[in-house]
Amino acid sequence: MKNAVNQILNFALYSLFCLMVGTGCILEFRLPPRSGGRQVLGLSRHEWSDIHAWISFGFILLIIVHLIVHRVWLVKIASSNQTWRLWVGLSFGLFMILFLLLYPVTGSP
Repeated sequence: MKNAVNQILNFALYSLFCLMVGTGCILEFRLPPRSGGRQVLGLSRHEWSDIHAWISFGFILLIIVHLIVHRVWLVKIASSNQTWRLWVGLSFGLFMILFLLLYPVTGSP
């Protein structure tokens, strides 16, 4: 049962990653900023941006589930049974996310 859950989780992560890359490429190369009213598959840049964001949120959620499912491996192998190493790594990642999320926006509106 655990192996089946792991396979489904890995496939879902892979699928969402591919969708993130695909929608990111659409936004960057097919519908760059100021591309006017152009569309891909009937969707505008704004709509693709929303899709890209929601796929990313789903990916983040599944990454958290993945870390929970593999917590034993993380503690025993990745941190060599020194849980402080695991907490330092997780804290650093959270710091990077919060730094980018909370850094002040500058410039004129």
